[in-house]
Amino acid sequence: MNRLERIYHRSPAWAQNVFLNAHAWRIRRHRYGAPFRQAANTLLEQERWPADRIRDYQSGRLRAIVAHAYAHSRYYREALDAAGVHPTDIRDVDDLAKLPILEKATVRGRAADLMTAARPARDWLKGNTSGTTGAPLSVWYDRATCIVTNAVDRRHKAWAGMRDDDWIGLLLGRVVVPVERRRPPFWRVNHVHRQLWFSSFHMNDETLGAFVKEIRRRRLRFLEGYPSTLFVLASYLIQRGETLPMQSVITSSETLHRAQLETIEAAFECRVFDFYALAERVIYAGECAEHEGKHIAEEYGITEIVDDGGEPLPPGRAGHLVGTSLHNTAMPMLRYRTGDISALIEEPCACGRTLRRLEPVTTKAEDIVVTPDGRFVSPSILTHPFKPFSQIRASQLVQEDGRTLVVKIVAGPGFTDEHWYELAAGLSMRLGPEMRIERVLVDEIPRERSGKYRWVVSRVDHRCALTWEAHA
Repeated sequence: MNRLERIYHRSPAWAQNVFLNAHAWRIRRHRYGAPFRQAANTLLEQERWPADRIRDYQSGRLRAIVAHAYAHSRYYREALDAAGVHPTDIRDVDDLAKLPILEKATVRGRAADLMTAARPARDWLKGNTSGTTGAPLSVWYDRATCIVTNAVDRRHKAWAGMRDDDWIGLLLGRVVVPVERRRPPFWRVNHVHRQLWFSSFHMNDETLGAFVKEIRRRRLRFLEGYPSTLFVLASYLIQRGETLPMQSVITSSETLHRAQLETIEAAFECRVFDFYALAERVIYAGECAEHEGKHIAEEYGITEIVDDGGEPLPPGRAGHLVGTSLHNTAMPMLRYRTGDISALIEEPCACGRTLRRLEPVTTKAEDIVVTPDGRFVSPSILTHPFKPFSQIRASQLVQEDGRTLVVKIVAGPGFTDEHWYELAAGLSMRLGPEMRIERVLVDEIPRERSGKYRWVVSRVDHRCALTWEAHA
């Protein structure tokens, strides 16, 4: 925790709201304004372009980004030279297959060489992946990437029926309320972006009533969060025979399982609009009102489905998801293998949008952790403390009982006790001081019989548990 975070967490609720809105203004100046409005308006037009016009747009952006990467990135200059490819050989989307696949290990080991400047520019931002199945990755974005990412996200919310002036309740992973707080409010208000940030670390049967009361009081019509977190709130309502009608609920960051979907839609009396996105900023895909696959934001990046050797697969054939950013000139990500599995749908969607669609994305599935004081904590929330540590190659959280969390770590070069103490402090801040956190260094993390990787394993019975065998 840095100095500003310590000040925030020691401040009263009113001051935290001030800090939150001050931070929101900084974000607004960097990522919104006229460039954002222009990008958002253009996207609403592009979603109905003919396929050949979308392809021409992608090809033009691809030529520019490859030329820039070759001229300014040591990695791409070496990689293209080794493959016998010159930037002028990349004329359209079909030529993308001439480029080598970019693996996570390469991003981890050669991040500086992937960048297009020796030092980050003033308007660049650094993002981190969660680093669960592997070590965390750090990626740099330029301002244009930040703006277009917000624009495609805003378009998806428009598909869910949300207008610019609508408020939304967020149940995500930021520690907006100190975990030790025992009385409401368990939320903070971002007036700049019309967001009510609920604390996902204060969700138990004693506190959730306050969440519901505040949502009703503010007459919120939209919620966004991790599936597992929204499932906790939805299960609470269903158990009490209540509903909390919404216009739409938006989910992301985890596999949305059928049991979760049905419970969330029943509790909030609306449809769920799920989307898929990555911290690497190469793919964005979201559901429209037809809910028949996720439309790919073709203007944002080029999405491929490839086999084990990196060769493109036809629509309907499942394979590795590979993405190419069409905007990020800070740290170009060309043919980046995401680690996820899906297939392309090319048949037209009944909604009339011409953007291709993805079938359900196969990612890892995890369990919810239950704290000693009865709070339900989403696995996605627990990824945040791992993000700064490139020294961790893989990890797994195992909850054997209600008071102990075992952290299995496959340590990479440079991992020290200091890194562990910082990681454990981050987990403790989210789970509370009553949770005992133990470290176990291992050579590898075992996979399930299905071959899938399970990051959080909870052996504690609770009302929000999903049967692993059913969704694995």
